[in-house]
Amino acid sequence: MVKGGPNTQNLVDLGAKYGPYIADGQYFRLFMPMFLHVGFFHLLANMFGLIIFGSMVERTFGTRNFIVIYLTAGVMGNAVSFLAGPNPGAGASGAVFGILGSFGVYLLLNRRLLGQMGRQQLTSIGVIVGINVVMGLATPGIDNAAHFGGLISGGIVAMLISPRERLFAVETPFNFGTPRVALRTAAQPVSRILMAVLIIGVIVVAITWFESGTYVTNMFGQKIPG
Repeated sequence: MVKGGPNTQNLVDLGAKYGPYIADGQYFRLFMPMFLHVGFFHLLANMFGLIIFGSMVERTFGTRNFIVIYLTAGVMGNAVSFLAGPNPGAGASGAVFGILGSFGVYLLLNRRLLGQMGRQQLTSIGVIVGINVVMGLATPGIDNAAHFGGLISGGIVAMLISPRERLFAVETPFNFGTPRVALRTAAQPVSRILMAVLIIGVIVVAITWFESGTYVTNMFGQKIPG
């Protein structure tokens, strides 16, 4: 806003995703767009989703893992958006969809122990994703590819680092026969976090390399879609 508002040129100057520039080697444009927004409403919409689901994922996965999920989903979302087309793009929606995807995988993996509450939350996530897909298809200007890429990334990372809930007996002086049971979270080792980052990194590099190869250089030395 300080630099003149959310017009296309301003966003591109600040690091928005733009196919020809990424193909020309400006790979930071796969990272920067998740911190840029097209006006305050766009920012607030993403912050609303982040406050609701981000807080649940951070409590469940831990702060370190939450950051890994968020950043990898944001980068993956921008890579898939680059694959889908050269148009400029900005926003954290890919990262937010990654948060949704990771929480959905956590609920799915622990569905037996989480019971009815877990099934209701999983259904809610499915409904939210479905509504966003329909809105994205019906509304021009929404980057559905970034949403899809972020959602897939969050799911892949969660498959590796999602906590597994386990039942354990709580011994107290008042058990009197049948012990009381409670849930205990089994955290995943750091090696799985590194593996998740490596897998997403390889996918992003492959997508970027493939799509960059479809661009050609014009007579002015600029990259353009082939």
